Amino acid sequence: MVREKGEVILSAGAIGSPQLLLLSGIGPRPYLSYWGIPVARHLRYVGQYLYDNPRNGISLVPPIPLEHSLIQVVGITDSGAYIEAASNVIPFASPARSVFTPLGPVYLTVATLMEKIIGPLSSGSLRLASTDVRANPIVRFNYFNNPVDLERCVNGTRRIGNMLRSPSMDEFRYQEWFGVREFRFVGAALPDDLSNRQEVEEFCRRTVSTIWHYHGGCVMGKVVDRAFRVMGVKGLRVVDGSTFSVSPGTNPQATLMMLGRYMGLNIIEERVKNTS
Repeated sequence: MVREKGEVILSAGAIGSPQLLLLSGIGPRPYLSYWGIPVARHLRYVGQYLYDNPRNGISLVPPIPLEHSLIQVVGITDSGAYIEAASNVIPFASPARSVFTPLGPVYLTVATLMEKIIGPLSSGSLRLASTDVRANPIVRFNYFNNPVDLERCVNGTRRIGNMLRSPSMDEFRYQEWFGVREFRFVGAALPDDLSNRQEVEEFCRRTVSTIWHYHGGCVMGKVVDRAFRVMGVKGLRVVDGSTFSVSPGTNPQATLMMLGRYMGLNIIEERVKNTS
């Protein structure tokens, strides 16, 4: 129930908020008409300018045990790439029909080094898959569609290669035949020749993954105004990461909580002024 002179605050995130606006008839008129959705407000940029901070990296099994660690920022490069590290303790159990007698799970540490791009220039879009609100929309982030993002990934990947060659990483290598010490990778390894730009670019495209920092879709200045009100719609605001054109390089939760408190205090101040 909405009280008289009250308003609705939509906080469904970069995927949910633009989807709900489109289903409610707020979006590009031709697109809504195609779906047979009555147009409440023509806003051409709903679902557009959708971003995600792409990440790439490598994972390896070290010969020494490590404690479980969430993602930690190791450094920020001049090119804008974040270098991060994490470790996970993962149980490996013998298959049920193994010829070996099961002895219980074996716990192995998997260490990960990754580079992540903050503020990607490549943007995507969100489209409806159905008029059923329970159906997930179709999302495209268009990773590395902008060559600047690809350049930053190449630089960040080469920086990881430099780290692997540093003396500090020697203890993470295994002793192999003839005195050779090598890493044991889980999944993709870095290209053998990091000076070969084409190989590194292919690595970036092939191994890109999300870190769930989705943002955009209801960007400020295009869908909402500076007070986070949906343009041309009374009593409706969007207050979440869908309004961002840039998301923090680290976990955005604290930023979003600060945004919520900021808007809450602003709304209270507005109501005090209107009643005084």
